[in-house]
Amino acid sequence: MISIKNMKYSVTAFAFVVTAMNATAQQSSVKLLSLPDCIHIALERSTAVLKGNNNVAYAGTQVLATYGQYLPNLIAAGGYNYDRGNNFYSSSGPALVNENRSQFNYQLTSSINLFTGYYNYSSWKAAKLNQDISNLTVELAKQQIELDITQSYLQVILDKKIIALDSSNLSTSLKREDQLTALNEVGRKPKTDLYQQQAQTSSNKLLLINAISHMQNDKILLLQKLRIDSTDNYDILDMAIDDNADAARYGNGDALVQEALQNRIDLKSATLNTQLADWNTKKYTSGYLPQVSLAGGIYNNGAYFNTLSVNGENMQPGSQPNIPTQLYKYTYGLVGINAVWNIFDKYYTKTSVAGAKIVADNARIDLQDTKTGVVSNIRQAHNDYHNAVQQMETVGVGYTAAQKAFEAVNGQYKEGATDFITEANAQLVLLQAAQNKISASINMMLQKKIIDFYVGAIKN
Repeated sequence: MISIKNMKYSVTAFAFVVTAMNATAQQSSVKLLSLPDCIHIALERSTAVLKGNNNVAYAGTQVLATYGQYLPNLIAAGGYNYDRGNNFYSSSGPALVNENRSQFNYQLTSSINLFTGYYNYSSWKAAKLNQDISNLTVELAKQQIELDITQSYLQVILDKKIIALDSSNLSTSLKREDQLTALNEVGRKPKTDLYQQQAQTSSNKLLLINAISHMQNDKILLLQKLRIDSTDNYDILDMAIDDNADAARYGNGDALVQEALQNRIDLKSATLNTQLADWNTKKYTSGYLPQVSLAGGIYNNGAYFNTLSVNGENMQPGSQPNIPTQLYKYTYGLVGINAVWNIFDKYYTKTSVAGAKIVADNARIDLQDTKTGVVSNIRQAHNDYHNAVQQMETVGVGYTAAQKAFEAVNGQYKEGATDFITEANAQLVLLQAAQNKISASINMMLQKKIIDFYVGAIKN
């Protein structure tokens, strides 16, 4: 059996270790993280946000690509050929031509689509909507991250407050144990009370050890979400708990539903997705219509004969224009309008339109599911909020009653009017009431944050 003296030294040593750890942490370069700090770090390092920003940038390139289809292109081309040898021509009479010739050409062409059956316009509208959806996806990811980090942060705050309560509870047991030790020595209290108090002190110490371990695990989890692997260099800053019910803002469930239907990002995204599907349908429908384009260009062909003989007779011209002259004088232009109408495309347009209509129908189904989910989210969150309000009222009354009961029982025990079991039970009830009170306060704050998220009002 552990003696009273050893138990006291054990508890004292534990308190010294905790104090030393806190002092070391304060002296070392430990960075304190507030809730805004954690949210900022998470938003900067989140894979979802990083990839989301890349998706937005990619969607921007698609918008530029579809817009570019309205602009004329410009193509420059040039070539040089050198040929030498005998060629036999028989189309206009047998002739053997021996030549040594340099040929060159260049061209500058441009074309612009005048009408594409609304394909280009539909593609541009679809690309713009896709870019908007990508932006909304990033914003939704940021809101989800903020809520997740807030929940983890508040859990660590709750753990710290539970540690403070358990530490205070252990302090109360230590003081009573000292008193019982002194009273037992003079014969005023039986040894059974002292032994029972030693057991309770040990139990309270175990509660504190477990609370500290639980807090460390929750802190590691929070830092892991922040992609921070060095838990020793960071600590979580305490914060004020906003446990005001704020019924004017959160009390009306119907008003919250209407706000959510207007502000929810996922609902906006689902709505844009139906519009995107409709424009894709129009894009494929354009395959039934003709396409008209305007094209024009500047062309040049020239050659210079070093030698030329036909059937063995020298036919080389006496004079030839030089190359710069040919590049200038032998240039001609061409402008034309082209129309293409694909009468039968092996059912490509028909099947593409049918597939696009199915995608559009699925998008509308998803939109309706999203609306239903929004309403369900708000109803559930509002119910949890009301439960949190009732918990606040209940634990407040319970804590006040437990505090008064402990004070009364403690006074009676000191005067010998009650037994140790009643005293210990009153202390335990007070501890549980205090823990319930702080848990309800943090839960109240969290439920309001959850409602803000579900109505689309949470800001990052």
